[in-house]
Amino acid sequence: MISKTALLCALARAVHTHSKCEKIFEDEFALDFVGLKEYRHARNLARTFLPAKKPGVKDYLTKDLLNQYFLPIVLPRNRFAEDIVDTKQKTGDVQYVLLGAGLDSFALRNKSQNVDVFELDLYETQVFKIERMRELFTKRRPKVHFVEIDFNKDSIIDRLMNAGFNPKKRSVFSILGVSYYIPIEIFFKTISQISQIAATNSVVVFDYYEKERNSADSTTKISRLKQIAAACGERMADGYDPAQVIELAKKSGIKYCHDLTPKDLDEAFFKDSTELSAFEGVHLIYCGL
Repeated sequence: MISKTALLCALARAVHTHSKCEKIFEDEFALDFVGLKEYRHARNLARTFLPAKKPGVKDYLTKDLLNQYFLPIVLPRNRFAEDIVDTKQKTGDVQYVLLGAGLDSFALRNKSQNVDVFELDLYETQVFKIERMRELFTKRRPKVHFVEIDFNKDSIIDRLMNAGFNPKKRSVFSILGVSYYIPIEIFFKTISQISQIAATNSVVVFDYYEKERNSADSTTKISRLKQIAAACGERMADGYDPAQVIELAKKSGIKYCHDLTPKDLDEAFFKDSTELSAFEGVHLIYCGL
């Protein structure tokens, strides 16, 4: 079964793309992946977690749910990762490896022959995505390797190598939205595997949210996000300590690490937005290998 939060993230990208606001990230294929059923699901979630509808504002609830809990996380991380890929491909070939790819549509939007895309995800997600692409995008044949994987059981190294990954070629590894669901020690085992097969000048991009100091406080945005995920049948793990993230990154074979805090993300992506701001406690990390 496809992840409900993956569908909500795709819906968030679609709504932002088709809105009249200042664009931070555009994804013209996201709405095709979602469909009417999931739009209704988001609306029902909004009714559960947000106040009553504002008078005179069309579909306020769905928009506000996405504005508060999804767009501030989804937009900067997708834009950041794809900007890095774009910079890399201008100077030669690059492999773009998406771990936990979900309904990401980069492979459909990519116009560069220099980028080879690898998407790693659970079998159910891959089947859903491949079928949707065959149904909706019959004239497009994206350059992408779909790699089925269970991150709790399978070796990333084995799966990638069997799919044609070249360890001598520069790569950008995107691990977005994954840390929210697994303990920090397990997450950095993944980073360690990546560092073993990545060529020099490769990079890793991932996001995480800070561990809450008072876990009993149910009013914070992170706590509310956990409740929304639970309503989708998905349990979020505890957040990470920023100092421990840097420490474990270095132990996992990372040469250097840049931590973009919510303040940094506000300045980089949301300074011109009247509706959106960075999500409290959520960081983006850029690592060099």
